[in-house]
Amino acid sequence: MTLLVGTTFVFSCNAQLSEEYSIDGSFDFIDFDNLFNVYGVKNTEVFKYRSDGSFAFRYSDEQLGTVGAIDVTYPLRPIIMYPELNYLCLLDNTLSNNRGRINLLTKSIDNGLLSCSSVQNHFWFYDGMSFSLIRMNENFGEVARTGNLSQVLRIELNPNFMVEFANRIYLNNPETGILVFDIFGTYIKTIPITGLNRFQIFENGLGYFKNHTLYLYNTQDYSEKEIKLPVECSQALIFKNRIAGLQKEKITVWEVLQP
Repeated sequence: MTLLVGTTFVFSCNAQLSEEYSIDGSFDFIDFDNLFNVYGVKNTEVFKYRSDGSFAFRYSDEQLGTVGAIDVTYPLRPIIMYPELNYLCLLDNTLSNNRGRINLLTKSIDNGLLSCSSVQNHFWFYDGMSFSLIRMNENFGEVARTGNLSQVLRIELNPNFMVEFANRIYLNNPETGILVFDIFGTYIKTIPITGLNRFQIFENGLGYFKNHTLYLYNTQDYSEKEIKLPVECSQALIFKNRIAGLQKEKITVWEVLQP
């Protein structure tokens, strides 16, 4: 069995993992951008490491406190979220904050639990107060807003992750699965994979980490493939031919070798 990951790489059942490098340190969670940079988040700090594992940049804002989430879909414009305070920071590729702190209350978002980048320098937000998805332009002008999704879909809505890919917005609701919407916020379908903290969307498939195992799910034929990691990890991410795994005191990055 094979599964297309990203847009160019195909994994086979006999692929082997070869360690590329490791990064020492204890982190709460990690992320992986499309330039193979790795990000480690610890409390108030975000660390960026280059594709060879060397340290690049650091960001921290002690006044905003603990980082709740990051989105590095566009490496030139990482998003740092502080959902407890309803704040957002937009960084550049050096993790410099050139636009200051953005109070989402001033943008008519009462409880911005989740956010992610969108095409055309836009943003998506999930407002936990109105149970709605909101799309905004680069100046935070509202472009689209759904109704109360909990009422529309008739489900209890407690999402914990969202991401946009190929003009689709994917909202993870652990109890029911991954809710898929179009660029206007119109509901399309639910991918019935439950109990996730986060996932990755690719052409023709998605990747997710659950019960210490990395899974690749083909959205075309609904097949699934497991990738066994050589060490126990609390989180793992995949992009093309690389896998990043979070361990207790380090991050390990492997290259996937085809037989």
